[in-house]
Order: sequence, then structure tokens, then C-alpha cells
Amino acid sequence: MLSIEKSIITKAYKGSVKDALRSVRFGLIAILSGSLPAQALTLEEQRTRYEKAISAIERNDVETFSTLKSGLNSYPLYPYLDYREFMRELSSADVKDVEAFVGRYDELPFTNTVRARYLNVLASRGKWAELIAFQTTVPRGESYQCQYYYAHSQAGDKALALSGAKSLYLSGSSVDSACDKLFDNLQDKGKLDNALVLERMLLAFDNRNKTLLTYLEKQLTDSASASGKQIIALYNKPQGVGDFAKKSKVTPFNQHLTRLAFERLARTDAEEAVAQFTRVVQGQHYKKYERQEIADFLASRLMSTDDAKLAKWRDKSLKQSTNPSLLERRVRVSLVEADWKNVERWLNVLPEKDAQKLKWRYWHARIELEKGNKAKADKLFADMIGERNFYSVAAAMHLDKPIDIPYQTTSLNIESIKPFRHALDRVGELLVLDKVIAAKREWQNILQRADLEQKAMLAAFASESKWYHLSVQATIAGKLWGHLEYRFPVAHRWWFEFFSKERDLPLTTLLALSRQESAFYTNAVSPVGARGLMQLMPATAKETSQKLGFRYLGKSTLNDPGINIRLGSGYLRMLLDRFDENRILAFAGYNAGPHRVSRWLDKSDGNLDAIAFIEAIPFNETRGYVQNVLMYDIYYRKLLGKPLYLLNESELSRRY
Repeated sequence: MLSIEKSIITKAYKGSVKDALRSVRFGLIAILSGSLPAQALTLEEQRTRYEKAISAIERNDVETFSTLKSGLNSYPLYPYLDYREFMRELSSADVKDVEAFVGRYDELPFTNTVRARYLNVLASRGKWAELIAFQTTVPRGESYQCQYYYAHSQAGDKALALSGAKSLYLSGSSVDSACDKLFDNLQDKGKLDNALVLERMLLAFDNRNKTLLTYLEKQLTDSASASGKQIIALYNKPQGVGDFAKKSKVTPFNQHLTRLAFERLARTDAEEAVAQFTRVVQGQHYKKYERQEIADFLASRLMSTDDAKLAKWRDKSLKQSTNPSLLERRVRVSLVEADWKNVERWLNVLPEKDAQKLKWRYWHARIELEKGNKAKADKLFADMIGERNFYSVAAAMHLDKPIDIPYQTTSLNIESIKPFRHALDRVGELLVLDKVIAAKREWQNILQRADLEQKAMLAAFASESKWYHLSVQATIAGKLWGHLEYRFPVAHRWWFEFFSKERDLPLTTLLALSRQESAFYTNAVSPVGARGLMQLMPATAKETSQKLGFRYLGKSTLNDPGINIRLGSGYLRMLLDRFDENRILAFAGYNAGPHRVSRWLDKSDGNLDAIAFIEAIPFNETRGYVQNVLMYDIYYRKLLGKPLYLLNESELSRRY
């Protein structure tokens, strides 16, 4: 327990989430400022007044907003009121006004938004000289870059404008419409020529953007039209790549197009690509390293082939490869087949620096074990133990040694983070008001300005404040891997304990999976749309709720910790039921889908033990996911004083 009033922490634990945040907040404010907790009522009144002020400006009631704002000068979130008010007047502000405002709040994350929006204002006014004076470096964001370079074209720096225009134009995707005037200028100057259009067509080809390819082909003139039609033809029918390579003049452009077309053929018909490989590489006279790169790409498409002839071609090619990721995949192919001789063979082909990674040292030890050299294997295993690593723990398991997890502790030194006290107050208030995204932005801003020692103290501060996700983020920012207490908080404990009992699931398992999925960020949304603490896809949440007899009210409810844990734990329970309580298979199913796990089991056909099955998972993400959740379960067991183990007896004894 760090130096916070025990009564405050007790109250925070027993109360609701909002009350917990508020209670801890008051205690921390008292520590930071030296003031007394008796200020709580005043802070509550300010909070209510702030919410009313925000509501007033959102409905355009400026008079009420101004009245409410005038009494909030000492409230932590007062800068956000200033920001709201300033943004209303931004369209009429001059550069000095904006610079003064940004200077006043230079440590707040919203200043980036102010600057970006003001670029739009200056561009809409055609104030190009002012825009250049205001934005002295290339801005982030495509539309802002378009404005920046166009401003330079209008102010006379033609070289910079043309260079910027070309860099933006050469994209395999559609470019923001804000660039239209810039590209028109490029065309007017005669710089948007056929060569540039063809270069962009290759980028669109590589990006598999047929719509853009078709659009660009229509921009070509004269003899370049034939080249454009050839690109489209190879995109539609890559089977013609061998003939193209042989008949076409050897040029950098034709070499690039040939490689793109061959890769497209390899994706759609690997067998035909093997048949055309020699014609392609000889036809365009590729250098030796380029031939190997092309061969590596094709070999990657053949990694799971069952065709003996294609597998022979793949392995012959891989013998010459120095691509570690490809060679590692080949090791895993041999593992799936339980072909230990080939596992050793391909491990020995790995570059030395990759072969020395802990995971491959583990498999070298396993090879010695399979060969009957137990003493040698035990020595190799012994050299690996004592690290926070899946393979280190697996090695300890082979030696029947206790799991040793290096662990660091620290005490909160409040003095070291006093420079951030105002920002921390803002984070606390934003969380109380359930403005999680804004609080996260503030926190990231703090971490960017903190040194290593301060990051550790910020992690401790966040842990004491029950800012679970922010504590994790601080440990990541500071690479504080040994600070397990802050890396793996026991977050949302009431909900996890309740559904641990309800679903007959270990508390540590639920915490470990949620830590891997979201790092306890309640508003987390993955690129594919998974949501909340346990990262549920809306369709999975709907199906699970139907099976549980729970009324599901849509994806927005998945940000609620109680609902997310209810459904996520329910889905995990269903996966464990399906896979005979096997956590390896359930975790893999949670990440990649249970149908894929069943397919992998069919492929391995009972030839593998537990560790080999995990290693043989073909998806890097899923393999790492399973290893992480198993390790995180160990960390939580250590934190909660429970026995440590990597796999249980049934998981170890099963053949996969």
C-alpha cells in the first residue's frame, strides 16, 4: 500500500466506479496541493457547473455559458472551457490570437487540434503567406500537407511545392480532395506527366486498388497508353507475366511491374507461379538477391502445401534464403509433422542471431531430448530459466523447477510528479466525468514529457488512483517490465470476481485474457470492430447473449465493464466447454475463431504435445496471444498469492 489514506482507498474499493474515482481523486488532490479534503463539496459544485457550461455551449447558449464559466477559474478543467469558447471564434481569429492561445496551453493535447483547425481557416481565406508563417514545418495529416504545399506554391517556393505535390501524388490509395488544387498546379506546370502516372499505377497495383488503376490509366496520353493497358492486363491476368518478362525490354519499370504481376500470380495460383518462375527471373535479368527475394515470396505461399513437388521446390529455394521469418515458418511446418530431424535441419539454417533467441534455444533443447541426450537437454534448459518469458517458464517445467518470475517493487514518491499535478487533476476530473478518451490523451501527453523515473511514479500514481489502463500505459512507455503490480492491475475486481464464480472460471484467467485484449481500456475498439475490456465482436456478443438469455442492446453497451465481462466470460466458458476445459485451445479460439482451432487440430492429428502445438500455430498473432495469456495468468497468480504453473495436468497430458 502506498502513502494514501487507508480510509480513502477502502471507500474507493467499496463504492461505485464513479464514487471510487472521486474518492481517490480527493485524496490525491489533497496530497498534491497540500489542501484539505474538506474542499470536496466545492469541487462537486464546480463539476456540476462545468457540465452545465458544456451543455450550454453545445446548444449555442453563449450567455449562459459565459456566466457559468466565470465561476470556474480554479476548476481543473477550466482550460477546456477556454478551448470550447476559443474554437467558436476561431474562424475570425488572427494568427497572433491563435499563437497566444496555443502558447498559454502548450502542455494540453487540444492545442494540436487548434493548430490543425486554424490551418483550415487560413486555407479557406486564401491566406497563404500567413499559413506559411503559422505552420513552419510540414504538418501531420494528408489534407494539412496539401494545404501547406499549396501555400508554398502560391507564395513562390515552387521547388518545395512541386516536391511535396509529387510525394503526395505517389500513393497507391486515393488522396484527400484537399490536394486537388495542388495536383492541378502540378499538371499546369507540366510535372504531372505520363511517367509519374505510370509510377503511381505501380503503387496502385501493389495496393490491389483496381479502381485507382482504372482511373489512372485514363489519364495517360500518346504511347504511354499502351503501357497503362499492359499494367491493367497483367493485373487482370497475371498468368501472362512469363511472356511479358521474356518479351519486354529490361528496364527498372518493367522489372518492377514483372515482380508485382508475379506476386499476384503467386497469390492466386502458386503452382503456375512455380512453372513460370525461371522464365520470369531470367527474362528480366534480375540480380541474384532479387531472384532470392522473388523466390522467398513464392515459398511463403507454399508453406502449407500438401503437394510433394511444390514442397520440394519450396525447400530447395529456402536453403538459399536468409529470411528469418520464412525459415522460422519452415521450422514450424516440421513441428506440425513431428519431424524432429527436419526441425533440427531448419533450425541450423537460421541466421546465428535468430538461432540465439530464447524460443529457438528451447527447441534445440527439445531436439536433444528427442535424441535421448537428456543431460545435454537439461543443461540447455537450465541456461534459460529465470526470465519473464514463455520459453523460460517452459524450460523450468521440463526441469520440474519452480517458476521464477523476476519482480520489482517501488514506492510512490509524490514529489517527483509534482510538475504534472495540474495535468493529473485534469485526468482525474475527466475520468469522473466519464470522458475516458480525453483523459487518455492527457495521460499520453504527460508520459511524453516524463523521464524514466517519473514514468515509474506515474504508474504507481495511476495504480493507486485505480486508473487501470493508464497504469499499464505508463509501464509500457517506461518499459517497466518488472513492475508486475502496475503492468497487471487487478482491475474491475468486483465484476471479474462475480463472473469468475458465475462461470466457474479462475479469476486470474479472466484478468489475464482481459489484460491481453484491451489492457483494461473500457473504450477499446480493434481495427476489425472488437469492443471493450474483453474485445468482443458485436456479432459474437449478440450470439453469446442469446445463449445466455441476456438482453443485448447493441455494440455501444460493450463499453460497459459489467456487460462486457458478463458476455466475454460467457463466451470463454463456451469455448472451454467445447475444448474440454483446455485453455490453450480456448484462448486460440477466442483470438482466431474456434473453427480454425479445429482445423489446426486436424492438421497436427495428435502428433504434438502442448508446447509444440502452441509453437505450430500458423498465425503469429494467435501464437503470441496464447503465450501471453498463459504468462499473464502466471503473473496474476503471483500477485494474488496463488500456486504458479504454466499448464495444468490435462493440458500437458493431451496430444494435439
